[in-house]
Amino acid sequence: MDIKGINSAFENDLLTKAQNAQKTIVLPEAGMNEQVMQAGIMAAENKIAKMVLLVSDNKLTKKFNVKESEYLKVVNITNSDLTPVLQNALYLKRKEKGVTLEGALELLKNPIYFATMMVELSLVDGQVGGAEFTTADALRPALQIIKGKTKESLISSYMIMISDNKEFGENGVVVLSDCGLNIDPTADHLKQICFDTVKSATTVANISVPRVALLSYSTKGSADGDSALKVREATNLILAQNPNFIVDGEFQFDSAVVPSVCAKKAPGSSVDGKANILIFPDLQSGNISYKIMQRFAGFKCIGPITQGFRKPVNDLSRGADANEILRAIAITALQCE
Repeated sequence: MDIKGINSAFENDLLTKAQNAQKTIVLPEAGMNEQVMQAGIMAAENKIAKMVLLVSDNKLTKKFNVKESEYLKVVNITNSDLTPVLQNALYLKRKEKGVTLEGALELLKNPIYFATMMVELSLVDGQVGGAEFTTADALRPALQIIKGKTKESLISSYMIMISDNKEFGENGVVVLSDCGLNIDPTADHLKQICFDTVKSATTVANISVPRVALLSYSTKGSADGDSALKVREATNLILAQNPNFIVDGEFQFDSAVVPSVCAKKAPGSSVDGKANILIFPDLQSGNISYKIMQRFAGFKCIGPITQGFRKPVNDLSRGADANEILRAIAITALQCE
């Protein structure tokens, strides 16, 4: 696909699959952020998805000379015909939490709430936001309204990292989790994050042979401490369920991804220093790690991508450029499948 900055086989395959899916994605921050607006236009022009751009004025639509089409619609949330429908539905959804009809109208002035209600009512298939809002603010409406697939579902996130070095991960692709949501997950939470991430990695990131390493500052009992013990317990919980994928831990990063180091520190491990899915013990280690990989090592990143919601709602890094947002749009379209 001839889009500047989209040049890996993984990216081209991702965008082609999204084209075939023909889903409708809403961008709540299109009127607030030029990168979001640009990504929405690119997605529509290349028929990656049918795009709905939310705005509150015509400043950016004029600047980018936006013309509506089959693949591109603009909705002004200040005077949209959709508002009464969304208002009533939001009131009914949240009245037990104290939201009044007037309060629902006030919430819909926030484009994230407006977009989330469009997803909830199936007016669109998925949502991508977070370029202007923190993760907490970008996902709060979805946590309140869309919620998890079940009452027990843990909402977590993952990053798809793409390298020019095909020897890293699987064909240059590695998946990291959780880098965006759960501050200090328990061992049981890590187990659920692991299983959800493997499913996402195989269905969305094209990883054919999942090799999972649960990361720590310790490798196979080389050090103790609450965090290492938690990761060790999580690994045992996962293995007790007899997963149909390769998994081991706890691992230091080099043991997880360098075969010679793994052979020395964890001889006989099934991961064999070839991990392509990395599960972090807490949010800070995951978040710091992906940003180091992106900024220092030149990895392209997609995400944070959420998992566990009933319907696809995804966050963005507030430093995301148009191509990163374009990739997130494509991922969201595939999640709708």
